Amino acid sequence: MWILSPVAATLALLVVVSTPAAAAKVEAVGGAIAYGQPDSSSLTSQVEAMVSKADGSGYWMATQTGTVANFGQALHFGDMSGTQLNQPIVGMAATPTGNGYWLVAADGGIFAFGDARFFGSTGHMKLNSPIVGMATSFDNGYWLVAADGGVFAFGAARFYGSMGAVTLNRPIVAMLPSDSGRGYWLLAEDGGIFTFGDAGFFGSGPGKGYGGLFVGMIPVTDGRGYSLVHSDGRISPFGISTLHNDPVCDPWPVTDMSIAGGGAVLLRTAKPQPNDPPSNLSARIDGDYLSELIVLSQSCQTASEPVFPQFSLPLSDPVPTSLFGWRRHPIWGDISMHNGSDFIGPNRTSGGSALAVANGTVLAVLDLVAYGRTVVLDHGDQVASVYAHLGGVNVKVGDVTSVGDALGPVGSTGLSTGVHLHFELRLNGNAKDPIPYLNFPEPPVSAE
Repeated sequence: MWILSPVAATLALLVVVSTPAAAAKVEAVGGAIAYGQPDSSSLTSQVEAMVSKADGSGYWMATQTGTVANFGQALHFGDMSGTQLNQPIVGMAATPTGNGYWLVAADGGIFAFGDARFFGSTGHMKLNSPIVGMATSFDNGYWLVAADGGVFAFGAARFYGSMGAVTLNRPIVAMLPSDSGRGYWLLAEDGGIFTFGDAGFFGSGPGKGYGGLFVGMIPVTDGRGYSLVHSDGRISPFGISTLHNDPVCDPWPVTDMSIAGGGAVLLRTAKPQPNDPPSNLSARIDGDYLSELIVLSQSCQTASEPVFPQFSLPLSDPVPTSLFGWRRHPIWGDISMHNGSDFIGPNRTSGGSALAVANGTVLAVLDLVAYGRTVVLDHGDQVASVYAHLGGVNVKVGDVTSVGDALGPVGSTGLSTGVHLHFELRLNGNAKDPIPYLNFPEPPVSAE
């Protein structure tokens, strides 16, 4: 049977059962210092952005509603608490002196504090795409960047070009000025790099075959290289940069980062569970959420393809009712992808309790729109199993389970037409047809 490595078991224990909607934390890399963690219980909205003092002696964080928290030697110069914003805050930048900062909203509205001065905004413009960030390397100007690569220059910041007229494969997520202030880089979500002015090109995520999402970049002092920051905490160097970091098994993705001296402080924020009104998109939304959760939680593991058959059965005597693959949805009637297989017990019974198909650790216990009550087990080697529509749950996050352990009674929670178990097998977050991997005594016959 599949054996969970001690390392995977320990890391899985770090996942919490439930987290505040505004939960956030930081980690320091490359010699940077973490001066404290945000008090998630006191935050009223999601932490959206952060920026460090140039010398790395402190940093600020801003929430979507404009509240600013300060750490280390970074002083608080004001925020937008108690003010109704037209659009949420999406980014911030510090003045070179460290005695002020700007906040920028999704519509390009600018709010200046301390010795930061206002030089203009896009708040009065009709944008093709929302603003996603801002950058500066001097005290008398700044740039704003939109998700479509549009760049807007204000004050002494000069315009060196943009990607606004080009169709991008993935949206822009970050902007970084060159050390001279006479150029800048744009970073796309897939690691694509676009250079303008005196910013040099030293490679990109797609060029090195990197997958996943990227959130920021860290330059070398003389501009002859940079490192790209992945959402799993991995840092990949380019050019003469030597700053790198291995991925961390953590269900919270890195959503922003700030340069601090020769390193960086990474911001991780908890991704809220989907709670959109039920629709024909709910299963896909839940599935994407599970995929990201599993990928991040297992990102420090090494993938290993299971063999046939590898796993025990998810019910004591399972009868398949709907198999993996494209099908007509039993509720919405459209053709959609079914990421697992559905099982009931013999003679149309519920089948009793969902059973762990291998040794593992409980990675998550969720209540999703389409999947209903759901348990996710981490089996190590980037393999996970999912048990959905449960009527109840017998386990909690961090529990170490053995093959055959009862996880909870089969039910009909979520979007379901009747009592059954929806079972998935995921490798590196990707759903696989589970039937070939399950140790049936003889090929199963569907009850459909």
